[in-house]
Amino acid sequence: MVIADLLEHVDGLLGKKEDLKLKNLLMRHSHTDIALVLDRLSHGKRKTFALLPPEIQAEVALLTTENTRAFILPRLSDHALARFLHFNNEDDAADLLHELPAERRSLILRHIKDEKRVKIEKLLKFSPETAGGLMDLNFITVSEDETIKAVSDKVRQHVQAHKQAPIVIVLDNHDHLLGFVPYRTLMFNVPVKPVGDFLTPLTVTSSKTDQEKVLKMATQNKADLIGVVDEGQFLGVIHLHDLLRVAQMEATEDFYLFAGVNKEEELSDSALAAVKFRYVWLIINLATAFLAAFVVSLFETTIAKTAILAAYMPIVAGMGGNAGTQTLAVVVRGLALGEGTRRKGWWWRVISKEAVAGLINGLINGLIVAAVVFVFKGTVEIGIILLLSMVINLVIAGVFGAIVPLALKAMKVDPAISATVFVTTATDVFGFLAFLGLASVFIR
Repeated sequence: MVIADLLEHVDGLLGKKEDLKLKNLLMRHSHTDIALVLDRLSHGKRKTFALLPPEIQAEVALLTTENTRAFILPRLSDHALARFLHFNNEDDAADLLHELPAERRSLILRHIKDEKRVKIEKLLKFSPETAGGLMDLNFITVSEDETIKAVSDKVRQHVQAHKQAPIVIVLDNHDHLLGFVPYRTLMFNVPVKPVGDFLTPLTVTSSKTDQEKVLKMATQNKADLIGVVDEGQFLGVIHLHDLLRVAQMEATEDFYLFAGVNKEEELSDSALAAVKFRYVWLIINLATAFLAAFVVSLFETTIAKTAILAAYMPIVAGMGGNAGTQTLAVVVRGLALGEGTRRKGWWWRVISKEAVAGLINGLINGLIVAAVVFVFKGTVEIGIILLLSMVINLVIAGVFGAIVPLALKAMKVDPAISATVFVTTATDVFGFLAFLGLASVFIR
């Protein structure tokens, strides 16, 4: 059953108030399908979620969108929330609780068992978008002198008590981190040998490190695990699967920012909600469009004298906008990954490279446009004007496409934030200025 059919079926059962049939229907589908249905339901979200067993609620809550959780979670009782949070890992439970007001968190935590509550409270002290908020507390610490057998016994005891296999962290006699021991080491080595002989290095970071930097660190070091250490004390571990979720969220957020769309907007939102999320950037874009129109108005006489110029103006502006967006995409991605940003004068190399690329692309595309105009219109002057203005505008596109994200980065603003609006404004204004300015000089 495709999601659209399932959604229609769920909607029908909600209307008929056939709760048992609805629950049985949902239980036959995957957690992902249930989450997608909840995201798209126009009514009955809380009721549908409440029909699920708590162990399924725990998984589904993590798969729904932020907007869906913001609607459902506040409408559940403290006991109902605590009941399904019991089935979440401590770090996931803390993430979900972060989405509720502080006063509700304390009430909900009263219904959670002491050992789990203490761990969740520890994680709640950290921002959810930092290493501390991402870390998992499912680990055990052992001494480097302990034998493989002794550590294996500790792991077995932990699994029996917590139903989860822990990460084995090895500390020296002064409780300083030495590394960790993979499970295969415990399984395939001599039981009497000390675990200190089989250490694997562990990349570490502070609990306050932003999640984007943690993701970059894991990528650069090709690490499946990141340790979180503050003032020499080992606090927890961050797993690759948590970082993959961060990567997805960051990519989505950057994509939305790049397009000037609010990150909270979803496909299932109403038309009015879409307007609320988009109208500000559209008004800003409208203002920049008026700026381009003002430049064109300065050459009203030139256009009136040679009306064919109006037909070629979109070519110059459009090519500049496309080239600028290409540069933006490369520069924003490079900044996000930290590519070459440690070398002295790297920013100048980026700008000059994009300017040269714009020059060459401008020559290539300008010659093509000039040739087409000459063949079909037999006009040499307009062909030359198009060639020169194309070169100028693609150089402008390269320069502004590099400078805008670099400037935003220097101001500690996300480089993805609707940089396209500023770059396309530059290419429109300078493109029209170059094209119509050259036309007013060459065409008499």
